[in-house]
Order: sequence, then structure tokens, then C-alpha cells
Amino acid sequence: MRRGVDRPGRRTLLAGCAAALPACTSIGPTRLDRDQLDYARVMAEAGKRQTLFNLVRMRYGEPPAFLVVSQVVSGYTLQGTIEGNFTGFPSAKQSTFGAILGTAQYIDRPTFTLSPVTGEHFVQAYLRPFSPVDVLPLIQGGIPVDLLFRLIAQAIGPLQNTHPLGGPNRSGSAEFPLLLARLLRLQEGGALRVRVRREKESARVYLAFDTRHVPAMRGLVAEVYRMLSVDPSAEEVEVIYGVAQSQPRAREIPVLTRSLLNVLYAIAAEIELPDSDIAAMRAPPTLREPGNPRPSILVRSGPAAPAGSYVSVRIGDAWYWVEDTDYQSKLAFSILELLKSIAEGARGASLPVLTIPTG
Repeated sequence: MRRGVDRPGRRTLLAGCAAALPACTSIGPTRLDRDQLDYARVMAEAGKRQTLFNLVRMRYGEPPAFLVVSQVVSGYTLQGTIEGNFTGFPSAKQSTFGAILGTAQYIDRPTFTLSPVTGEHFVQAYLRPFSPVDVLPLIQGGIPVDLLFRLIAQAIGPLQNTHPLGGPNRSGSAEFPLLLARLLRLQEGGALRVRVRREKESARVYLAFDTRHVPAMRGLVAEVYRMLSVDPSAEEVEVIYGVAQSQPRAREIPVLTRSLLNVLYAIAAEIELPDSDIAAMRAPPTLREPGNPRPSILVRSGPAAPAGSYVSVRIGDAWYWVEDTDYQSKLAFSILELLKSIAEGARGASLPVLTIPTG
């Protein structure tokens, strides 16, 4: 009789424990759905803050410092035990007893691998000029061509962009901003396209001017061809890295691109600083593009943290930020982050040297 009572009780208890275990045995899918977006958001915000941090430091003559997250490993551990016991005595009900014991442990231990950008990696990523093949496809992706060329191009054909270290009277071709404005109109009208031709060991990039559906823009294309000394009969022209020759090639547009460090210096030179810092010679006067009083990225500063911003960083006793309502600055900042990804990704990565476990 004792065995008949004991066995069903144990059987029911163990069945309930077995039914409870599957609900806790698979946590990966739910964690992935949440953590993938969380890590992507945090890494993007950290990247923006590091960029703004370096821009301000460069404005004050400090050397930039770059640290990239080269690896993120997040491991989850869930351990649990459940033990049940039931003992019954039919002839002595007051002695019948049961017990359930359980323990559970959850561990979330992410590990971030941080790599400083130094040595050969720094040379490849920040000192080498951008290849036109790497950056021109951004135009096809919807990036405004005028803002992109303003940031990365030191010269397009015979037209010169201003130099970030040229001082208040920086020289540049008067037609350079006009060229960018016309290219933007062609892009907005759907007449400007980018084509990349992949070859075995290299790639070539072309700008195509298709006005079949927008015949009203043919005159605008003719103006661009004239400014760049391009054969007016060419439907597309190859964009190559280099400077314009005395005898221009009628179906090529040489573009002298900047390096990522040049781009950062050009943007930093336009950051407005307190007048007291300029008077104290802590930094040179703010530079402005001729005919364009607005900087590429408008960075504001103050003694207190902003109530709301696109990106902000504290350096010393001051705060620096980009307004969340300043779409033009946000767009230029986004392009700068894309250029960083291209430069740091396409030019190789250094081996991780610092690993910090958290949690």
C-alpha cells in the first residue's frame, strides 16, 4: 500500500518539474532580438561622441585619438536545478509531507575588444586619400553630391576646393561651389548616376549624365562639361584619382581626394569657439568657406550639458554638441561617420590589444 501512494505522488511532481524546464532552456532568440539593436545603438552613439571629441581636440591643436570596437562577444548562462520529494503514510496522515527545492542562476557577461588605431592601420585608414571607387557610390545611395565633394575633394578637374589650413583668406576656385550646386541639381533631377565596373584586380567608377527623361537639364550638363573640360559628346566619364593635366583627357575627370584626417581638419577648422579662447591664443580664428558662411557641421558649446542633442561631449569644463534640430549638420555628421567606416574597414584592421570584460 505504501508503494502505491508514493509512486503516483513522485510521478506527478516530476512531470510538473519537467514541464517547467523548457520555458527556461532557450533564452538566445529573445536576447538576440533585444541585444542586437541595443549594441548597435550604443556603438553608434559612442562612435559619434568619439568623432565630436576628436574634432574639438583638433580645433584646439590637440592630436586626435581613435579607438575602435573590433569585437563584441556576449555570452549568456542559465543554470537551474529542481528537486522534488513526496512521502506519504496512509496509516498516519499527520506524517505525510512533501518538499520542492529549486535554484536558478543567470549570468550575462559581454566582452568588448577595443583596438587603438595606430601605426600602419592609422596610416592606411586616416592618411591615405580616399579612392573615388570607394566613395562615389555613396552618391547613388542618396548622399548629396555637393556635400560629399565639399568634404572629400580637394580638387575636381581644374577647380580647387579651399584648403583647411589656408587661413582666413583661403584660396579656392570661384567656380568650385557653382560646380557642386549644378551637380546637386542634376542628382536631384535624376540625371546624375554612378556606375562601377569591377575587374579582376581593380575597379573603375564612372559618372553618367542621362538626360533622356529630363531634356531640360541638357544645358546644365553642358555647363558641367565646360567647367571640367570634358568632351561634350561623352555620355559618361571615368572618375580617376589625381590632378588635372595641362592637356586634359576629354573623357576623364581627375579628382584629388582628401584623406580622412584632412576631412576632419577641414571640419574642425570651422568650429566656433568662445571669443575668450581665441583672444587667449588657445586656438586660431574660425574659418569659413568663401561665399558660404555656414559650416559643414555647426558645433555649439556652453558650460552646461544641452537639454537635447544629436551628439554631445564634455571636454574640460565645457560641453560641445550638435543640435538635434539642425538637419544639415546631422546629415554632414552622418556622412562623416560613413567615411570613417569606409576608411577603417577597407584599409584593414589592427589586432586587438585590449579586452575589457564587463558585468
